Amino acid sequence: MQSGKVKRTQLPGHPKAWLAISLAWAAGFVDVASWLVLYHVYASHMSGNTASFARELVQRKWNDAFHYGWVILPFVGGLLYSATATKAARRRGFHSSFSIALVTEIFLLGAFVALGSRYVDETQPKAPAGAMEFLLLSFPAAAMGVQTVTVTNVNGLRVYTTYLTGSLSKFSEAAVDHLFWLYDRTRGRFISRFAKAIRVSLRRKSFQHALLTAGLWVGFFLGASCGALAEPRFKLVSLAAPMAVLVAAVIVDVVRPVAAADEPQAEHSAH
Repeated sequence: MQSGKVKRTQLPGHPKAWLAISLAWAAGFVDVASWLVLYHVYASHMSGNTASFARELVQRKWNDAFHYGWVILPFVGGLLYSATATKAARRRGFHSSFSIALVTEIFLLGAFVALGSRYVDETQPKAPAGAMEFLLLSFPAAAMGVQTVTVTNVNGLRVYTTYLTGSLSKFSEAAVDHLFWLYDRTRGRFISRFAKAIRVSLRRKSFQHALLTAGLWVGFFLGASCGALAEPRFKLVSLAAPMAVLVAAVIVDVVRPVAAADEPQAEHSAH
């Protein structure tokens, strides 16, 4: 009986996809806003930070190297915290485990806004010196790490909302798979079969996965664009916008669990 109840109240696939895209928007916003304020270091793009870390080390720019290398630690810390909290909640049968991570992320971004606003003047961002700079670097990086391990299973596909390399790879795989299927279905009678094949496409997972992963890219891009426009005018207070998205996501998870405790988990895949 309990299992049937969970299936009726759990957030279905399409709304979950839109929620994931909304979180990608929030991640893009946070990534750009923090990049503009803190040494041009990304909060979620650890591949770029790792490459920059290596470059600055080779060039013996020790302070810059430490900035790029440091953020990897809180990002991984956020990943471990979120994965642990989610796993522990699922083991205890707590269905709204998603909200635990997002409330933590909201707290981290709030702390970043409260402390970071002291170091932004009226004309341009002004990064702090000493231990405070590394504390402020930690807040958005940890927040992005926490968000990474939240909405990861959408319609059987494992996705991440804070970076795009995996999404673009999976988009390419799904798009090619669907195009080959479309070719096979319409071969020899393209005009008469094309319209029907398109209608059937809406029910195929390869097509749905291609739309989802493309949507994650668009969401992240639009969020980054909004962050680039808003931060110069509103400074770190602009992060209220992605925080509002996170609050809405928490409410959704409480009402309709995003990842119920008895939901099958998507298989891990390279990304």
